[in-house]
Amino acid sequence: MQENINVYYLAAEEEGETEWGAKGKQTSSTTTSSQARSHRKRNRDELPQLDLVAAQLGEIAIAISKLSRNELVVDDLYKEVMKTEGFEELVLANAFDYLVENEKQAKAFMAKNVNLQKVWIERFFIEKFVNQRGEHRDF
Repeated sequence: MQENINVYYLAAEEEGETEWGAKGKQTSSTTTSSQARSHRKRNRDELPQLDLVAAQLGEIAIAISKLSRNELVVDDLYKEVMKTEGFEELVLANAFDYLVENEKQAKAFMAKNVNLQKVWIERFFIEKFVNQRGEHRDF
């Protein structure tokens, strides 16, 4: 709606039909001073620049929105890892710490279903805590 008002105002302004009084009230007039016209001309010349700034701000807002949606929520990751059944708390805590340090893997972990998350933790446990002979390493 604001756009329609601005378009109407610019069209009327070009025809010399309107001018703004000192208190911001619109009055009809067929004659305007050259000073008022030059001021309005400058404002019209600035509109493309304002449109560009508005478009750039919109792009920035979209980029920020995309970043925040892709952000890893550590609390959610912790809850997801710690609810996995069949593992000691210390193993799960180590898996969580690893995932926090490796954000891409953490995002992939969060996208997986419960069964695939469990498989990931099993593999993590074997790779990190069981040596080649099947002996447990120290945590």
